[in-house]
Amino acid sequence: EERAYRQLMGVNVDGCFFLAQAAIPHLLERDGNIVNIASNAGLMGQAYTVAYCMSKGAIVQLTRALAMEYAKQPLRVNAIAPGGVDTALSRNFQMPADLDFELMARYTGFRAMGSGDDIAAMFGLVASDEGRSIHGAILSVDRGITAG
Repeated sequence: EERAYRQLMGVNVDGCFFLAQAAIPHLLERDGNIVNIASNAGLMGQAYTVAYCMSKGAIVQLTRALAMEYAKQPLRVNAIAPGGVDTALSRNFQMPADLDFELMARYTGFRAMGSGDDIAAMFGLVASDEGRSIHGAILSVDRGITAG
């Protein structure tokens, strides 16, 4: 439905765009960095999640475009692209009744779902001084789903 679509795009795309727009002047003063949360769904098409894939693809391109725009300044811009993460949202995801599992199988991977701690650890690295050479990267934390 349109309301759900607008909400998804508002949270996943508009939120990141307007937050970056507001934060960039302050981050430039402090040699700061932006770490967006994309998704493996923004790197590959996935059945049954068209709007979500669109929104996360937008975050991938937002990250890359900002990284290029600020390539000659001290601001770093990156994104983390998780695969499935064990959260209340993923546990409550409703699949369509006529689901074709063959279409979904390649997105499930061979390893268990990740945890919030996995994403937090990558975020900590990318945002830290140890991650100072990481700029313009889309870092997959998806247990190999997008590897092949």
